[in-house]
Amino acid sequence: MRKVYILLLSPLLWADLSWARDNLQANSACAALNGQTVQVKANMVLPAACTLRDTRFVFENVQNVSLDLNGSTLVSDKLMDAIRFTTTDPQRPSRNLSVKNGRIKGYGTALYVHRHLSPSDLQNLVRNPQGYYPYIQQTATRNVMIDNLQFLNPRGTAVYVWVGNSKVTLKNSKITAAQGPAVYLDTGSFANVIVDNVITHSGFLDPQGKPKQGRGLREAIAIDGSYNNRIARNTLTANARGGVHLYANCGEKVHSDPNYVPRIFEAKGNLIRNNRIQNNGAGGAVEIGKRVDWNLEDWDCAKPVYASFLTFKYYWDNSGHNRVEANRGNGVINVRTDNNTLVANAQTVEVDSLVRRLKGDDLVNNKVSP
Repeated sequence: MRKVYILLLSPLLWADLSWARDNLQANSACAALNGQTVQVKANMVLPAACTLRDTRFVFENVQNVSLDLNGSTLVSDKLMDAIRFTTTDPQRPSRNLSVKNGRIKGYGTALYVHRHLSPSDLQNLVRNPQGYYPYIQQTATRNVMIDNLQFLNPRGTAVYVWVGNSKVTLKNSKITAAQGPAVYLDTGSFANVIVDNVITHSGFLDPQGKPKQGRGLREAIAIDGSYNNRIARNTLTANARGGVHLYANCGEKVHSDPNYVPRIFEAKGNLIRNNRIQNNGAGGAVEIGKRVDWNLEDWDCAKPVYASFLTFKYYWDNSGHNRVEANRGNGVINVRTDNNTLVANAQTVEVDSLVRRLKGDDLVNNKVSP
């Protein structure tokens, strides 16, 4: 009996030792990544369920590379990004990249899709933005997949698509309590896809964690001079100032920002379909031409003034040809520009601009149907 008992126990003992060895190796691999900036050059799968503090993953001038966080959590109290997809060499732009299956807690801008703008790029953009922007867009980061990530309390934006980058997909993810707008699509970015996500409780705080007030409160998704994007099947609830806001930037801080980037694009050709947009504070569920009726006299704008009353200054926004369709929830869909189509939305649709009325400039070619 004694020999039989030992023989039966031995496989279990070996299994325990094997598990302990594998677990020790995984924990050691996790610990080695803490506080590191990891350059992702080849497909990478983390050990299961790591918790990494102050770790960054950077995809720089690479193509066809993926990162599987494998259930890991990235945590930081610092104002830095956790994951950066970037092009710093226009001759080797980053392409066809992905990250999936993990959690990001804290950081500043949690995930940043980026194209570096050199001093020469900035000078050329200022001199000839219409002529030079196509080069920036052609050599920017493109085709990025973000799948099944959870973002908790980034001190800025959870997912930021910077100037000129394109074809970024965010899907099957959850953003909770981003202090700024949860998703930001910046000027000249295009053909991005935001689908099947849940975005809640975002836009209430500044980076220091202090409550924002008035116009400082932010929406779930900001489309700032970004075009031909698709926003579909998302749940946007309990955000500070709205669901999806579209606008053309006035070229703010033209004289005060040494790294000023000209903003020549409108928020055009966007499709916002079949989202649940509910209980999102004082701003509209969807706003097209968000800043048309905002006094921007203190914003140091580059564009010419469209209308002025006393010292107040208002700027033209031609964001149009957007389609808002079959969205559910509550709030108001505000339209303050021309040439938009709004079909079968549960929210009330209001087509009006105080400034356009005062100027005697009627809103035209907006099609609204139940």
